[in-house]
Amino acid sequence: MNRLIAFGSSPIMAFNKTVVPYPKIIADQLGIAYDSQAKPLTSNSKIARKVLSYSNYKHDMVLVSWTSTTRSEFRTEHGWMATNSNTCQSGFEEHWYQGPGKWEYTGVSTALKEIVLVQSFLQSCSIPYVFTFDNNEITHSYLYQHPDEYLGAIIKSINWDRFVLFDGGGFVPWCEAQGYSKIQGNHFDTPAHEHAANIISAHFRCQVANPTSEAAAAHTP
Repeated sequence: MNRLIAFGSSPIMAFNKTVVPYPKIIADQLGIAYDSQAKPLTSNSKIARKVLSYSNYKHDMVLVSWTSTTRSEFRTEHGWMATNSNTCQSGFEEHWYQGPGKWEYTGVSTALKEIVLVQSFLQSCSIPYVFTFDNNEITHSYLYQHPDEYLGAIIKSINWDRFVLFDGGGFVPWCEAQGYSKIQGNHFDTPAHEHAANIISAHFRCQVANPTSEAAAAHTP
C-alpha cells in the first residue's frame, strides 16, 4: 500500500501541534504515508464528494469518519455551499433548517445514501477502506433502530463488516465515556487517538493480507 487517505471532519484532524490524530497513527503503524483530507465542519455529502473527486489514488487505503447529520452541502451558481444548523448565516440556511433540514429523517437518510455511494465507489475501484463515525447520530437514532422500508433497504445495502464502531457508536462519545482528556469542543488529546488507532489498525492489516476479501453479505451489527 502507498498511503492512508483520511476523509472526515475536525475530530480526526490535528487540532494543535501536540495532537496526533488516529488516522496518522494508523498510517505510521502500517508503515505507509498519510494524507489528510479532513476539514472542520464537513458534512457527509461533502465527504462523499471529496472521496469520489479525489484524483490521485495510487494503491492507497481509505479511512472515512462519517460526521454530523445536521450539516448539508448544496451546489449553487457560486460553487458549493455548506450549511450547519448551529451556525446559520444566510436566509437560505434559515429556510432550509425551518423546512426539510429540521427533520431527522433528512439528515439520516442523506448520510446513509452517501455511505452506500462511497462504499460502491471504493469497491468498484478495489480500494481497501474502513468506515467509522465520529458521533452517535446514526447508530443511536430511532430511524436506524426502527427503519421504514426505504431506510431498511439502504441499511441492508451497507457492508457493516467494513465499519469499526467504538462500543457500538462514534469516536467522540466513546472518548467521553472512556474519560479521555478533552482539549476543546469535540477534540481529544493523543492518548484517545492512540487507543482508537489500535482498535482500527487491525482491520486495515486484515485487508492488506486479504485485499480481495469481502463479506458474503451485508448485515447490520
